Amino acid sequence: MKSLTATGLAGNLLSYAQNVDLVLEDVRPYLISDGGNVDVVSVEDGVIYLKLQGACGSCPSSTTTMKMGIERVLKEKFGEAVKEIRQVFDDQQTETTVAAVDGHLDILRPAIKNFGGSVEVISVEGGDCHVRYVGPESIGTGIKAAIKEKFPDIVNVVFTS
Repeated sequence: MKSLTATGLAGNLLSYAQNVDLVLEDVRPYLISDGGNVDVVSVEDGVIYLKLQGACGSCPSSTTTMKMGIERVLKEKFGEAVKEIRQVFDDQQTETTVAAVDGHLDILRPAIKNFGGSVEVISVEGGDCHVRYVGPESIGTGIKAAIKEKFPDIVNVVFTS
């Protein structure tokens, strides 16, 4: 991770969503272990628009995650430059196919790779999703949760080697 001072980050908050994304790297492992992630949609006039992804996006605790976790971390780093955190929602339904499930896992792949792992959807049939996964067990649990949350017709996520 690049070394940026909090003052330097705060000075650039309004024009650089990348700095917000950089700070969020500290909270991503927790979100991913629960089957989710967070994406910076935009930063405008001190308001940070974030989209919780995967299982975190529709979790009953998502408001708490935003306020007590993510907002707290961002305010610690950026101080007064952060006026508000707003959650962006996506109501789009996706057909359950190998490509759709594999594409959905793209939100987790950077973190999975950081933990020395990899993930690939092999097949989706009859309520079962077969996935080739290598990596920590806690991240594997998050992958299963992310798939089941986005694709409710998938009953079982089966890891194969």
